[in-house]
Amino acid sequence: MKRRDFLLQLPGLGIWVISAEGIISRVLARQLLNSPGDELVVYPAPDSPRVKIPIWWQQDVPYVSATALAHAFQYHTYFNQLKRKLVVYLPFSQKIVLAAENPFIKIDDKTLQMPLPARWRGEDIFVPIPFLVPLINQYVNINWEYDPVRLVLQTARNKINVFGSSIAVKENGIVIRIRTTQTFHSDEMSANFRNNWLFVDLYKGRGDEKLLRETSLAGYVKEIDVIQSAELLSIGYRLSRLPLEKEIYQDQDTNEVVVVLRYKDKIEDSEIAEEEGSQAEKDIEEQLEEERNRWLIDTVLIDAGHGGKDPGAIGVGRLREKDIVLSIALKLGALIEKKMPGVRVIYTRDDDKFVELRRRTQIANESRAKVFISIHANSNHNRNVRGFETYILGPEKGEKAREVVQKENSVIHFEDPESQKQYEGINLILATMAQSAFMKHSEHLAASVQNSLYKKLKSAKGKSRGVKQAPFWVMVGASMPSILVEVGFVTNPYEARKLRTAKYQQKIAEGIFEGLKQFKEDYESVI
Repeated sequence: MKRRDFLLQLPGLGIWVISAEGIISRVLARQLLNSPGDELVVYPAPDSPRVKIPIWWQQDVPYVSATALAHAFQYHTYFNQLKRKLVVYLPFSQKIVLAAENPFIKIDDKTLQMPLPARWRGEDIFVPIPFLVPLINQYVNINWEYDPVRLVLQTARNKINVFGSSIAVKENGIVIRIRTTQTFHSDEMSANFRNNWLFVDLYKGRGDEKLLRETSLAGYVKEIDVIQSAELLSIGYRLSRLPLEKEIYQDQDTNEVVVVLRYKDKIEDSEIAEEEGSQAEKDIEEQLEEERNRWLIDTVLIDAGHGGKDPGAIGVGRLREKDIVLSIALKLGALIEKKMPGVRVIYTRDDDKFVELRRRTQIANESRAKVFISIHANSNHNRNVRGFETYILGPEKGEKAREVVQKENSVIHFEDPESQKQYEGINLILATMAQSAFMKHSEHLAASVQNSLYKKLKSAKGKSRGVKQAPFWVMVGASMPSILVEVGFVTNPYEARKLRTAKYQQKIAEGIFEGLKQFKEDYESVI
């Protein structure tokens, strides 16, 4: 195969072949029209106000902040600063994952490659616009127009609402998925056979003909044609064999128009086009998967506060903090083991014993835990104070936080004199800074847990006291995202009554679990 023919087959890997004329014109445009203060002008919608994003030129290619670009289009993002990865959540449940200093990007389940990598600059990921836009247009239900001379990026004004299709071969059938942003009623879409062609007709559809024709062929689908009229888009798929049954519907989650072709016999491997991709793509996927597995949240450390000779806070009716938090910790661990297959649970204590503060984070580090959750209950001389709150490690802000810190850190006095000496000379500020690599993740985990607790406990008049930061010794030295949850006040008569019950303890455990689950999904989506 000639080299040019080979290169033209590479777009399945996301490698775009750029003509020499295109490179020359871009360089000339850069030299003649642009200056170091250039900005990309973004029009998120045809009639919306413009947004300007500063350009950083590299090798005569304009780079812009991926976060700023996502925010211009009002897309939600989640940023893994430690791994320098960004996930952008797109309409219709699609998402993009970008990594700094890496030419590969993931769009949904596809790994694609740009000719130049995304770059890390000023605590942000910058992307090469000329190479990102074609991938977006081909694999996402979005249609962008990029003008390299005027440096303008805008949503296409021709109101294209069908952006391409994909063909998947199943054991006894074929599934065609047509990407669209248009909602079609049942009488506005049809699938009919004419000769050996399947024609999918979409009333009010306007398609990107180039992308539709570039759909990778598979199975009995041997050719694709597109006919666009003023009111109707007709996409033709030439079949080497007609099916016994057909079905067409629109997926409510992805907005894709789905056509299912059913055959009686199993489709043989020899009739399936190379839909699984090249060996190079498989190798890339394996490498990325291996690297990703190293960072998955596969171990959770649950720390039940106090224990043994240290009862913790003592509240109404001699209710002891150490008993409540141990019960909640065990319930949380049981939920994780049941609902998170493959996730290992480690306890600092699973019975009524005393564990030194420094030993708790030591256990977390030794077990290579990916998350540290310390569970406590609060107290206050004012019996009316109630509610739950979640802390991350940091300097305390306010007198109320200081009171909580003093109470929880007083555990040190239960340790033997030799052990207490280990805390001397440790600078809590420096210790807090050492945890800063995980600060963003700790903040996200804390917010997720606090929100989930509120949803679980609001029916029982639970009061959210928010997410706070304070220098708790129990979190010092933890080399992973860490939080401390104060589940309620044992000194408040109403909450003390609730905290005694297994039902309320279960609700608390479920709230913490749901928050952990949400954090895990967000965290792992950018690995």
